[in-house]
Amino acid sequence: MSSNLPTAAKAKYQEYLDAGSTEEKIKKLEEFLSLVPKHKATEKIVALNKSRLAKMKREVEERRQKQKITQKIVSPFSIKKEGLQIILISNYYTPGVGKTTLLNYLTGAANEKIGRFTPIPEIGIYKYQNIRFQIVDMPSIMEGASDGVGNGKEILSQLRAADLLCFCIDLSRNIKDQMDLLLKELTRADIRINLPPPPLTIEKTGANKIQVLYMTKEAKGIEELEKLTEEIKEIVNENGIRNGIVKIYGKITIDNIIDVLTPSVVYKKVIILGTKGDLPHTQETFEMLKTRYSDRFPIILGTSFQKENFPKDFGEIILKFLKKIRIFTMSRGIVADQPLLMEEGVTVKGVAEKIHRSFYESFDHAIVMREGVRQKRKKVGLDYILKDYDIVEIHIT
Repeated sequence: MSSNLPTAAKAKYQEYLDAGSTEEKIKKLEEFLSLVPKHKATEKIVALNKSRLAKMKREVEERRQKQKITQKIVSPFSIKKEGLQIILISNYYTPGVGKTTLLNYLTGAANEKIGRFTPIPEIGIYKYQNIRFQIVDMPSIMEGASDGVGNGKEILSQLRAADLLCFCIDLSRNIKDQMDLLLKELTRADIRINLPPPPLTIEKTGANKIQVLYMTKEAKGIEELEKLTEEIKEIVNENGIRNGIVKIYGKITIDNIIDVLTPSVVYKKVIILGTKGDLPHTQETFEMLKTRYSDRFPIILGTSFQKENFPKDFGEIILKFLKKIRIFTMSRGIVADQPLLMEEGVTVKGVAEKIHRSFYESFDHAIVMREGVRQKRKKVGLDYILKDYDIVEIHIT
């Protein structure tokens, strides 16, 4: 243990070493890390102990999952997805922030629940251009939710499966307190917000110890490569991988390595909805919300249901943010009413596999119809890249 650490941190680390259960060790190690000053001299200590923490959390979660399978308990917080799933979340406060009002405005599903405490999720369907969005009003997140307070683990578990999260922030209250709690609890639950997955892979091998390969010019331009390489090897080894290849494709940090080694880490798109915009002085608060958080949250919308102030094209905003495009399929000259929602850059192969694997395995060619181009009807192969509103007819052998 470094002599640069404060006395309180050293004492807490000893408590971690003396702890009996894995859960207690996790708690003490988190407390230790919170006491460690963040600077160059402590980078390695922080990284190694974050890695140990991630490994212990993984062991605890694996044990819980086995218990769930054994007990066969169906949680009311486990929601089967229908269409694109959007979950509304907020911090716990009485009165609430208006999530149920928002759910009812979009779906008409919760009129009798407005103004009441929501102990379990409320669900409704918002339709936009024949696309179904499943809107979930999730119970509020309390302080300590990531440790299980207020059904926190079950709530956070469902957030991990959603297509989009909406932070509902009450503009009549302190916005920083609300944002801090949500960001803290989601981060502790290994939910990364509006970030792309790190540009690296870690693959176990049978021999040759740990190899670190910098695959691109950008990766090779990282400062202090030798030091970073040794730290990566140590952290990967700490996670129980004795032989493996780490491939790096861009700029990374040690925290990125830990995230990739932690299977529970997920990356979620999040927008902010400012609620109660009809109350006095909330416009100033909304502007403050945008100023403070727009660098991390590209979409921040103000809402006022009494004034009927809500984007009419909310569905379009979501699709663009999630980088989803609409592909219509055609069979025997009839175009499907409901489009397939696919990722931007999808090819005909992706659509064929989405419909059914047999369409890919027996594929002969496809006809793509696209408005606004000279050749509106085109015969193409599997690698053809599709665009929003394309109509595709797949022909098989």
